[in-house]
Amino acid sequence: MNRAWHWLVAVALLLLVLPWLMAVPGMPLSLPLIDAGVWQYPGIFQALLQSLSVGVFATLISTLLASCLIASFANRDLTQQRPTPIDASIGATFAAPHLAFAIAFLWLLTPFGWLDRLLPFSFSWFEQQSWFTLSMILILKETPFLLVFGVLQLRQLPQRNWLLQAQSLAESPWRAWWLFVYPAWLRAMRPALYVVAIYSVAVVDLALVAGPMNPPLLAPLVLQWQLDFTEAAQLLAAQGFWLLLTLGLLGLVWVRIQEGIACKWLRQRLRRLGRETAKKRQQLMVKGVTLLTRQLFVWLTLLSLLTLLTLSVSHSWFYPALWPQRVSLEAWSINGEALLDALVLTVALGALTALLATAMVVLLCEWQRSRNQRFADSWFLAGLFVPQLVLVLAWLSWSNQLSETWLGVAVLWAHVWFAFAYGYLVYAPSERNVSQQHLISGQSLGYGYWRSWWRFKRPGLQSAISYCVLITFLVSVAQYVPTLLLSSGLWQTLTTELVVLSSGAERMAPAVWASVIWLLASIAIVLSTKVKVVEKWR
Repeated sequence: MNRAWHWLVAVALLLLVLPWLMAVPGMPLSLPLIDAGVWQYPGIFQALLQSLSVGVFATLISTLLASCLIASFANRDLTQQRPTPIDASIGATFAAPHLAFAIAFLWLLTPFGWLDRLLPFSFSWFEQQSWFTLSMILILKETPFLLVFGVLQLRQLPQRNWLLQAQSLAESPWRAWWLFVYPAWLRAMRPALYVVAIYSVAVVDLALVAGPMNPPLLAPLVLQWQLDFTEAAQLLAAQGFWLLLTLGLLGLVWVRIQEGIACKWLRQRLRRLGRETAKKRQQLMVKGVTLLTRQLFVWLTLLSLLTLLTLSVSHSWFYPALWPQRVSLEAWSINGEALLDALVLTVALGALTALLATAMVVLLCEWQRSRNQRFADSWFLAGLFVPQLVLVLAWLSWSNQLSETWLGVAVLWAHVWFAFAYGYLVYAPSERNVSQQHLISGQSLGYGYWRSWWRFKRPGLQSAISYCVLITFLVSVAQYVPTLLLSSGLWQTLTTELVVLSSGAERMAPAVWASVIWLLASIAIVLSTKVKVVEKWR
């Protein structure tokens, strides 16, 4: 390695560590002690309980569904770097922007929505903004994420060797998978489950759109206090900072608790039942859950997209009409100018974020491989193990002193910082499966490290790199809290504007903005796929 590479690695590590150092001075000193004012706020205990229950419920159900889906494909060759039927069936839901999906989901399933008009019965439990509705949206979006990451983790486990050893002990492959492979897979899934738990207990944008409002969940409540510049509200925001951090810690603890409960219950159940009985019951249950989940995800995603597009061009759509009385592009024309400005900013910010974050991911992964030293993934993913709102609130102590130009740099930095963690989460497992032999051979022929990497190792990682670029771009597009707070409201992206529009009673305008976000994500996915095809052809 030359000196320039050392400097690049040092800069990348500094960019990852510096936000933690800058967050320390911004941590408020007002603690939520027994006599603190936050405990006198109406509904605070209900807000805490609802936030924690949403996180626990969404994490638990998402883990169960992802486990069943992974188990149903346990006998397939998951060590190959190619799409699986799981990816094909639920990939559409995974790729759907979560905020756009939530807008469509609400119009599809809530009372007076599309299915309420179509079916002879109504989904009365899906209220417009409720604990249950938010939990369902989180489950529908988090399960595909766990599934995609779970496939990557499964490829790193020597499951074939374990299953062969278990068969030599007269265990069936199905029973052996649950007894030996599944606990190891669940341990490997801890980082992803931590991310899901933290996001669920401290979600802001989805909670503003689909969560309960009287009282709201804790994270939207803290954001509301922060945006109210009165002294009393700022004091409540400071105390809510620590409550939200505590909820995040409880979310991490819950991941370990559910892991222990799942493994213990599974061992006891399989040992209590006979081998053939356990196999038949377990297979029947997993196959049923898998089939139902796959069909549910596919149809909900397709119907949600169709609903969103129809709503965006509707002009008069009164209950109980199944279709709009009149189709019009008026909402598109009214929002056209603002939509274009936000789209340009979103694409530019997302593209720059994806480029920088992916470059940092590749650089740090290669740095570890060149040193034959692997650091724990938790060091690079730590930013996802803390509620995002907590970190951003801590950064406000210095960002509020910046000029408008440097505020833009701060927003970009925050996007890259969060996107890097997601990119590392999906890229690192694939990179570890690629041998260094070709790269070393290239160096022996006189190529430099990076030239050898480009010619010999990069082709084997092209799919992983394209996927990393895609994920980091989509993460940037979805950022709400960092963009809103760090830019002091000066930067208006598609996501920030969609949240604002969704707070009113107007339906068509949010549908237009949500359709554009979904279309943007679809274009990014198509371009990512085309890059893979072109590279394979070359």
